[in-house]
Amino acid sequence: AWSGGEGAGGGLGPVAAPGRLPRSHVPALASLAARVARDPAPYYRLLHREPGPVRVPGTAGGGDGIWLVGRDADVRAALAEPGLVADAGTGDVPGLVDGAGLVAGEGRAEGAGRAEGAAAGPVAGMMLASADAPPPHVAGVVARAGHVLAGRLGSRAGADLVPEFCDWLPAVALGAALGLPYRRTEALRRWCRAGGPAPLPLPDALAVRARGAERATAYALASLLGALLTRPAQLTAVRDEPALIDAVWAETLRHDPPAPYLVLRAHDPVRLPGGAVAAGERVLCLLGAAGWDPAAYPHPGRWDPYRAGRPPVPAHPWPGLGLLTARYGLPPLLGMRGLALAPGFAPRAVGVRVRGPRRLLVRLGG
Repeated sequence: AWSGGEGAGGGLGPVAAPGRLPRSHVPALASLAARVARDPAPYYRLLHREPGPVRVPGTAGGGDGIWLVGRDADVRAALAEPGLVADAGTGDVPGLVDGAGLVAGEGRAEGAGRAEGAAAGPVAGMMLASADAPPPHVAGVVARAGHVLAGRLGSRAGADLVPEFCDWLPAVALGAALGLPYRRTEALRRWCRAGGPAPLPLPDALAVRARGAERATAYALASLLGALLTRPAQLTAVRDEPALIDAVWAETLRHDPPAPYLVLRAHDPVRLPGGAVAAGERVLCLLGAAGWDPAAYPHPGRWDPYRAGRPPVPAHPWPGLGLLTARYGLPPLLGMRGLALAPGFAPRAVGVRVRGPRRLLVRLGG
């Protein structure tokens, strides 16, 4: 997933002599994947030390490289730059290759979404036109599903919340947004994970975004629950004031982003704060690194839902649907008074393309 891109040359700032990198302390991409999957924070810090985007090789011996953009201001500039377009040829970032959920409100993504939606029908058009306004009825469907899923766990002594809660709730929300009947939730969930024929006709860009939104929401829910369960005082606060879930969700997307990067390609020569990008060059926008930029978010390693300042770049392909899923689906589960982490278990986010805990073992009051 962290393989090098096509093209060489182009210039972000001063370019070193042939065969040499302007910033050699950043490892080659091919050597990063396993370490980033365990803990990306050290590599985010490397990027934050740089005055602008960083060119790195694709392999330890050189090979094709790519520009890394990791500071908050630089990532926002790249996402707003009309000359940088999503590199759909990578297929690396589920649900993010069209960029629609990340740059909604910017002219290039919003206009493209509306044009495709007009040809795709009213449901697809509505979804593509706005990343922040899922259909109104979705909230009620998600709330009922949250009660059903929590009720199934009520008599249990323990459970793994990833397969038994986090994997189901986003599929219900997505199905409601797509207009699928509830009984098709299992088919939709399987399609989001395994691909194959979609359970209903969808244009390609919408299908990619829908699958990515479901997966990203599932992993974000697992990260959010893991954060609260390791902080009992925060869990109590959210139980007492469910409106805090919005802030908890925002901090989860910053601290533990489920979709940590986006690959863009320069359609035309463009200029970012760090310098010029030649046409054809690829730019890896590290959304996760942007959320850990100490210049924008002091003490970024501290999980703090009361954090002040502007919201982080949402590392999620459909932020509005994800927030709605958390806001209306989590209260029934969080209200279970016996809910706690299983003895000896500590949740841990892993992954490069889609990141979050793969297990969330809890004890219950049943």
